[in-house]
Amino acid sequence: MKNLFVLLLALLLPLSACAGTRLFAVNVGKGDALLLMGEGYTCLIDTASKDREDGVRAALDRFGITHLDAVFITHTDKDHAGGLKWLDGFPVDALYASSYHTMKGDAKHPAVKAAARMGLALQWLKAGDELPLSDAARLRVLAPETPLPDENDNSLVMMLECPDGRILFTGDMELDQEALLLASGNGLSCHVLKVPNHGDDDACSRSLIDACSAAYALISTSSFDKPDTPSPRVLQDLRDAGCTVCCTQDSDLGILFTLRGGDVYPDIL
Repeated sequence: MKNLFVLLLALLLPLSACAGTRLFAVNVGKGDALLLMGEGYTCLIDTASKDREDGVRAALDRFGITHLDAVFITHTDKDHAGGLKWLDGFPVDALYASSYHTMKGDAKHPAVKAAARMGLALQWLKAGDELPLSDAARLRVLAPETPLPDENDNSLVMMLECPDGRILFTGDMELDQEALLLASGNGLSCHVLKVPNHGDDDACSRSLIDACSAAYALISTSSFDKPDTPSPRVLQDLRDAGCTVCCTQDSDLGILFTLRGGDVYPDIL
């Protein structure tokens, strides 16, 4: 009887309350603020723009997060790095950024300035680097390998690998970086694809979609902020490939993906 009660209780609990690896994409309009939560680690990938602080703080409160093990800045665009200033008073253990950027010198990089304010040593990442998040989870940096003239193509591209599944984070990489990534020989298959560059038509080729063979695609954007996102072509290509598309603009707070044993459970919050 006791075992039956436990089983019923598990079925009644919301999926977000169950064990697993969780990715929460905050609804920050056209921008990125991605919370990655697993056993023993909590990370933030990009901070959105500075005027979206309330939304990101609401997400941190929703999940009871009072400390971040790491913050990753994929590239210097304000809708990804603009929120660094309000993080000054938030406990952060480590700050990472792409090794390549189009700023005139490292000193002007927003993450360099933030690291100085926070008393942290900024750590630069490029293709080939690996970062253990726990005994069972790691982030592999797949790109960039070399600097490119478009800042979007200098975005950190990282694959989360853990027993629960794989998530590909793509920043705002566009077609030039995609071509290099596809030619690199890296395995790109994943359970969740964070669609690059907010689903704009200048990214997310059908070749990338096929290489990822993801069950779910996440698009972090707002058609009000940027009317040409998500692109009808990108949406159609994803759906033709059998991928379920989730867009942050269709949520109040954001989209939650819970990965557990190779299965993915989405929640709209």
